[in-house]
Amino acid sequence: MKKFFTSKPFVISALAVLCIGIVAACLIWGRDKPSEFTPDPQESQTTDEWKDNSSSGNGAESWNTPGGAENQPDEAYPKVVEETEDEVVVDFTAPKSPDEAEPPEIPEGKTEIADPEPDHTPNIDPSVTAPEPEAPASSGPAPGSTNNNGEFYDPVFGWVKPGTVQQQEIDNEGDPNKMVGNMG
Repeated sequence: MKKFFTSKPFVISALAVLCIGIVAACLIWGRDKPSEFTPDPQESQTTDEWKDNSSSGNGAESWNTPGGAENQPDEAYPKVVEETEDEVVVDFTAPKSPDEAEPPEIPEGKTEIADPEPDHTPNIDPSVTAPEPEAPASSGPAPGSTNNNGEFYDPVFGWVKPGTVQQQEIDNEGDPNKMVGNMG
């Protein structure tokens, strides 16, 4: 009897019955799926204003502002500045009142011009000139140049003499990860 439970046909048939049982359970539990949302036909789908249908008074407008949306002035922010078919521009910052706006501080040693002209030309000191560009210091021959010994000049390694190429043919006998081809 012990051999019967460990035999391949019994194990395969037990797994098949288990899989069928799982699929059947998923189908039964998946039947009670709620229907898709359909909007009410009497309301328009495109509206310009948001309506609050909650009567409890703890909606988004009462959470964001104390006292709710009815106590806000006409110029509430954020407000829509420009609206096109593809794009909506929203202004999130309220303008500051004139008494809140402060002029920037003038740095020390500078004077404030009462009425600056738009075509104000700066006073350029003729004694100040731009520095002369420095020529690169040539500490050796040009890169890639050769000498009488058959060496070429590399700016990093100096004079380098090219050697003979040493390469070896490799086959793929025995090791499947061994590189195949001509390496040089």
